[in-house]
Amino acid sequence: MELVSAGLAGFTITVIAIFSLRPLALSLDLVDRPGGRKTHHGIVPLVGGLAMFLGISATIGLLPAHGFETGPLIGALALLAVIGLLDDRFALSHWMRLLVHMAAALALVTGTGALVRELGNPFGGQSIVLSPGVDMAFTLALITAAINAFNMLDGMDGLAGVSALVALVGLGALARLDGATGGELLLTVVIGASVCGFLLFNLPVKANRRVRCFMGDAGSTLLGAAIAWLCIRVSQYAPRTGVHPATILWMVAMPLYELFWTVIRRAVRGRSPMRADAEHCHHLLMRAGLSVTAAFVVIATLELALVAMGLTLHAMQVPDAFSFALLIGVGVLSVRFLYNASWIVRLLPGTRRVPSRMAKSAS
Repeated sequence: MELVSAGLAGFTITVIAIFSLRPLALSLDLVDRPGGRKTHHGIVPLVGGLAMFLGISATIGLLPAHGFETGPLIGALALLAVIGLLDDRFALSHWMRLLVHMAAALALVTGTGALVRELGNPFGGQSIVLSPGVDMAFTLALITAAINAFNMLDGMDGLAGVSALVALVGLGALARLDGATGGELLLTVVIGASVCGFLLFNLPVKANRRVRCFMGDAGSTLLGAAIAWLCIRVSQYAPRTGVHPATILWMVAMPLYELFWTVIRRAVRGRSPMRADAEHCHHLLMRAGLSVTAAFVVIATLELALVAMGLTLHAMQVPDAFSFALLIGVGVLSVRFLYNASWIVRLLPGTRRVPSRMAKSAS
């Protein structure tokens, strides 16, 4: 009953917050306008991130302690929400945002003690154990990378939200399989319920067009940090720590592929990894001729398949080295699939396609 109550609270508070914040966002010009690489219709309030933060923090504040400090977690998420809102409104520099992301990661690590100390044996042989100092640097880099990975996914209605929700479902399942009954499992429910509340206003469907809102950088960075923290908790601090780090990577495989391929692609072309381009996964699918809804469904299905594969490998107790090698192989195939997705268009009804000229403009 605690899980159900917490989920209902997170969902309800988020929905109420979105309705309450919409007029304020319009008056403060905290909105997203179409133009350039942005092809949405009309002015859309950027209140989803703040609403999810309110839903998550208020619900966590009502819950009893479950073996870890929630104050630093809420504080770090608040820092990301604030800098995200400022960026949404005033377009801050990349470096300023990165410094704040690193500060939030540091607050999470020092405030909650969440450190990646053991990496399993992804290359075979003995388990890799990080020495003091190295574990801190590695954890800070991991959380910062996760923050930016989810930020990169936030380029199409519903995509970042569903990506986060799928990851949370996978992490919750792993926590439950590992014997967790509260703590990490409870937080996956609270955060997942808040994401569900937001998705009512963000899924690419006609029914929500009049009340649509975006999560903005405040939401995508907040979710990235929260999910990275949960990944660390489930793999390093769950009751029996029976979840291998390689398995955790399957839960966030799509954001991971997006991040690594984006960095590699831009580095090879001599561009800054922080400089935006139009070759993210949703861009590639729309360039191939898929509609927004069809591209969303394809990516969501791929994410579900990746999480299901990770859970299956965990249940089968597959060795870390095989799971990690398979993760890399599937990542290469996924990128190739996205760059050669035009064949999918021929399988879809006409309503799921976009004219070629529109596909080109979306890129």
